[in-house]
Amino acid sequence: MLAELLGLPYISLATRFELEGNKAVVSREIEGGEETDEVELPLVVGCQKGVAEQRIPNVRGISGARSKPLRVVEPKAVAPLTSLLSFSLPPAKAGVKLVSPDQPEELIRLLHEEAKVI
Repeated sequence: MLAELLGLPYISLATRFELEGNKAVVSREIEGGEETDEVELPLVVGCQKGVAEQRIPNVRGISGARSKPLRVVEPKAVAPLTSLLSFSLPPAKAGVKLVSPDQPEELIRLLHEEAKVI
């Protein structure tokens, strides 16, 4: 649904995802084998469990990250895709009527007179 709203290509059930410049190489399992697609960016990819496993960084990677400059990217203003026309609370529910088990006539009367079929 997201890919359709954004007008982007979509690949589902990816088992491997690699970026090569302005292209993504995505592999996925299909019946009887594996399919590899090369797609221009941007795109939407749905991955199988295990593709995005957490990796514990090593000490060298943590130390190196401290010295790299932090690039702050300002968000783009985007027009909303939906709008709210009106809002109201649903009507309050009516109370429950309890009928004694030894009065089936009362239950039948209530079902005929007050029950609503939707």
